[in-house]
Amino acid sequence: MIKKVSIILIVLFIGMICIAGCTSDSGETTPTPTVLPVETTASTTSAPAPDLMPQPTDVVPTTQFVEVAASKDPITGDITVTFRGGKGQDQVNDIKATVISASGATTTKYIEPNVNAEAVFTVDDGEATKGEDRIMVTVSFYDGTSYKIYDDTLSRSRTTN
Repeated sequence: MIKKVSIILIVLFIGMICIAGCTSDSGETTPTPTVLPVETTASTTSAPAPDLMPQPTDVVPTTQFVEVAASKDPITGDITVTFRGGKGQDQVNDIKATVISASGATTTKYIEPNVNAEAVFTVDDGEATKGEDRIMVTVSFYDGTSYKIYDDTLSRSRTTN
């Protein structure tokens, strides 16, 4: 009788294990998500500073020499580039004036090759600033050559006596 009870208990025990599904390991486990602390840092990325460093100008042959003048209004900050003419003014195809403002904006305007013709770059239009701006002027001639004849920075300044 003990033998029968023992066998019944063993069969019952094995049956319970089979019903419970704990007899085999499938090898797959469901990962438990781990919450990790997230470190946040405030990073400020800014645009690279505009290139306001003047570069050397080209040497223009004397037969093609022309001149421009650039000025910045001390009150408004507007920039005026004026063609002054020169020995080679009748050979000029076009005059390109470019302003790189302290804010990073680059604006290019063309000036007619007539003496006292000018291009105005205004602060209100975002073409210039009340700070320091770089002005470059390139002249192209009918023979296909072109020369950078002006490259300088201008800033508002008032002369006091």
